[in-house]
Amino acid sequence: MVDKLEKALQKAREQRQAQLDRQELEQRNAPPPPPGALDSNFIGSNMVELEDAYLEKRHIVAHHTRHIEADIFRILRTKILQTMNQSGMKTLGITSANYGDGKTTIALNLAVSIALDLKQTILLVDLDLRKPNVTEYLGITAEYGISDYFLNDVPISKCLLRPSFDRMTILPAGQVMDNSSEVLGSPKIAALAKELRARYPDRLIIYDMPPTLVQDDPLAFLPNVDAILMVVSDGVTKVHDLKQSLHILAGANVIGTVLNTSAVQGQSKRVAKVISYLEERFLNPDKTSAQ
Repeated sequence: MVDKLEKALQKAREQRQAQLDRQELEQRNAPPPPPGALDSNFIGSNMVELEDAYLEKRHIVAHHTRHIEADIFRILRTKILQTMNQSGMKTLGITSANYGDGKTTIALNLAVSIALDLKQTILLVDLDLRKPNVTEYLGITAEYGISDYFLNDVPISKCLLRPSFDRMTILPAGQVMDNSSEVLGSPKIAALAKELRARYPDRLIIYDMPPTLVQDDPLAFLPNVDAILMVVSDGVTKVHDLKQSLHILAGANVIGTVLNTSAVQGQSKRVAKVISYLEERFLNPDKTSAQ
């Protein structure tokens, strides 16, 4: 029974790798974005103000100078930047096993924390085309997004939003799309991802991706990201689900896992647990002990 299971998993991994190889070949030959897709400066003209009280309500706290959770995200930021800079990586996909694990909250806080680093700029892309959440979590609205670029050739320069954090830009998902995996696996999106990556040498890109066990969108987009960060929800994510997610991402560069928890100021043991987890498990996803 065990041998049959191992053979089935190996066959599934080989099939996924073959699919990734085909997509990578298609994307290498992908045409460039249509004229006007990106403006010469790659700066969104849509400036948006964020309300601190709303951000706090949504647990977006990385911009606070004195906040225990903000310190945790600074630790995560440092580890991420060290790992990516050492390997020349510029794009990071953040995903989880299921919805509700906190991937968007982690993605937003990490993006804000990186934006506070004077040496970096950050582009946060909402890649969850079926269930976009980034703008909602920030309390803002977006007129255009990736779906508008894909369907109607709306220039990316019109889609970009500039929140009230220096060195941070947001590319919303736009209108909900049911055929999202086909869109994310298309040559047009591959060409856009390539252009976004090459535009600025000091810019990192974070993709807030859909969960791995809900749809195949992360798999379709894998050739366009340098690394993957898995979000594990404390007391929610099952070991089986995490292992299954890592099998799905077998062809990807999973650089680590992050434990998402409901830590609040004053709960020093819980905060210490999160910091310890980041330090001990960040580069060892196989040792994750989610419940």
